[in-house]
Amino acid sequence: MKEYILGLNLVDLISEKHKVLRDRVNMASGEKLNKTETHILAMLELHVMLSISEISRLISISRQGTQKTINNLLAGGYVDTAIVEGNSRDKHIVLTPRGAEVCRSMLEIKQDIESEIAARIGKDQMEVLRKLLTEDWL
Repeated sequence: MKEYILGLNLVDLISEKHKVLRDRVNMASGEKLNKTETHILAMLELHVMLSISEISRLISISRQGTQKTINNLLAGGYVDTAIVEGNSRDKHIVLTPRGAEVCRSMLEIKQDIESEIAARIGKDQMEVLRKLLTEDWL
């Protein structure tokens, strides 16, 4: 264990673990996606279709930042634009088959990592951790 971690407060401990987990998922996936790109893919997987403005609100970045990231995902073939009847103002974004496959692959990687964690800390502790993280304490 890295010694510096012992002196961290709860917020920083959670941030450190989050960073390590995200890095492991990205490394295992083999995709060259940054955190914002993977976050957008996850939101699209959850919501199926979103406007750029909706994505901006969901992931808390500027519309311009979202547009730039969407352009990268479009160029990589992960997402596509969709026409919504009666709404010519907003550009709507959906996953492509490639984007859906990347999301599926990342879910499998996350499940494998979760199994590793359970093996290290025990199934009971894993359930306690899951319960604590899903409770409404923020």
